[in-house]
Amino acid sequence: MGCRAGRVPMRGTRARRPYGRPPARQPQRDTSRRFSSTCAKAPLFPGRNPAPRFEHSTRPAMNRTIPTGALAGLLWAAAFCFYPEWTLVRWFIGMAGLTLLLSLWSGERAAGSPRAAAAGSFAFGLCAFSAACYWIYHSVRIVSGGPVALAVALVVLLAAVMGCWYALGGYWAARMQPKKSWVALLVVLPCVLVLTEWLRGWVFTGFPWLSAGYLTAPVFAGRIPSMPASLGGMYLVGLTTALLAGACLLVWRSAPGLMLRGLGLVLLLGGAAGLGQISLPESDGPSRGQLHARLVQGGIPQERKWLEEEFLPTLTRYELLSFGQPMPSATPEPALIVWPEVAVPQTQDFVRDYLDEMDRLLRARRIALALGILTETDAGRFNSLIVLGNGQGTYHKHHLVPFGEFFPVPDAIRDWLLSMNLPASDLVPGPAGQAPLTAGEAVCGVSICYEAAFGSEQRRWTPAAEVLINVSNDGWFGDTVALEQHLDMARVRAMETGRYLLRVTGTGITAAVDPRGRIIDRLPKYEPGFLDVKVARLEGATPYVRYGEWPVVVLCILLGIALPAAVRIRRAGRA
Repeated sequence: MGCRAGRVPMRGTRARRPYGRPPARQPQRDTSRRFSSTCAKAPLFPGRNPAPRFEHSTRPAMNRTIPTGALAGLLWAAAFCFYPEWTLVRWFIGMAGLTLLLSLWSGERAAGSPRAAAAGSFAFGLCAFSAACYWIYHSVRIVSGGPVALAVALVVLLAAVMGCWYALGGYWAARMQPKKSWVALLVVLPCVLVLTEWLRGWVFTGFPWLSAGYLTAPVFAGRIPSMPASLGGMYLVGLTTALLAGACLLVWRSAPGLMLRGLGLVLLLGGAAGLGQISLPESDGPSRGQLHARLVQGGIPQERKWLEEEFLPTLTRYELLSFGQPMPSATPEPALIVWPEVAVPQTQDFVRDYLDEMDRLLRARRIALALGILTETDAGRFNSLIVLGNGQGTYHKHHLVPFGEFFPVPDAIRDWLLSMNLPASDLVPGPAGQAPLTAGEAVCGVSICYEAAFGSEQRRWTPAAEVLINVSNDGWFGDTVALEQHLDMARVRAMETGRYLLRVTGTGITAAVDPRGRIIDRLPKYEPGFLDVKVARLEGATPYVRYGEWPVVVLCILLGIALPAAVRIRRAGRA
């Protein structure tokens, strides 16, 4: 029995081909070129091979991860841009951004497309640093008068470099994450994040801005969440912060139902914020007496600081603030007066006679004056802090700002950058093994400007140093959030070393900080004034002073790199 075309033949019959010419044979499509080149290669570690992926399969994943990463980066930037009224609010905002970042690194989607995870992580770094470090544009364009295109390019270039570090961490985390989600979110991913921050804070002189530890430690200064700073430094605080973000993500993915998820997040974040209300013990530890110091802020805008007609008025203003102001009754004169970075806008040789006369007067009154000035030797020009009067010592800045104080590029590029009115100068780094400064009987460890962002720059002074001094010239950044960001990083140095910190700037923020990172007192921004404080000259060493951040770094290498790699190799051996 025949069957017409288009009908299903009955059981037991054979369908006949309809009358007419036979249909042309359709050529088979060649899909071999659609496979990604990485699919033909063996995985990073042999074992459970992932299913083949097509090149176009990564694009839809990137369409999801890039917007998510950008949103996470903007939230992370917002957490570093609300000061100081929004202290706890900005911590919650930062935790939301960090949790979104870890969501890009974990789960089946991330494991199926590590490239998409890397792309989203790059978007995180690009958006976070472009938004939170906009003050670079202000420094180059507004203060220095450089071209708009160059100012924008420098901001984007820095953000792109930082984004590359996060992309590297995101690719590794997504590709090497364990099968068990709790191991990935509570062990591996937080360690990978800390390693990413450590690398970008160390390689190529480092840029540790916007690290997780700089979010939590200043917000909860003097309370339990900031306690890890004295144990393992800023990176241990960052590890606990990332661990909390991983726990939030684990609860969100594991809890059945929206209500239970919200309850779990409230318990986690509310519990952490509750611990943040419990103060640490008030005891400072053993002391060698007190130091009465006066911190002087000139309040001279950067645009006028180096004008020839402002030179003498600048010296006069600092002298009046230091010596011409009446002291409170029954209060002795300060043993130490501190002027900010490059308070004298000339080289030491140019004002040699002035400094010699000042030294003679200070010795007669038994006062030490630490002032910032440029010094020159046969080795070159230094950014220095010198002590006059009843003290001694000279410190040359060791950790210089790339493209601000030196140019790690060929001379032709260096000359072109200088011609663009960049806020830069050619300086020479000071030696690594410099001695601390003395003011009377007090021994002081010193950092200049950018060095306050690095724990190792302060750790090398202790336990010999009894007080820490940080001088800076933040006038380059105007009235931007950079002033608060810089102060927050300096506060973490006080927590790590267990020392009082005296921070003196030309335009703000001048402040005194206790060993738990709390601000004792501060001066308003861009207003001339002085701050009289009495601080204890402490001794002893915290665990961070003894061991630094290396225990945390080694732990993160073991749990974030060695552990996932060992699991992959073990699976390969069983296969």
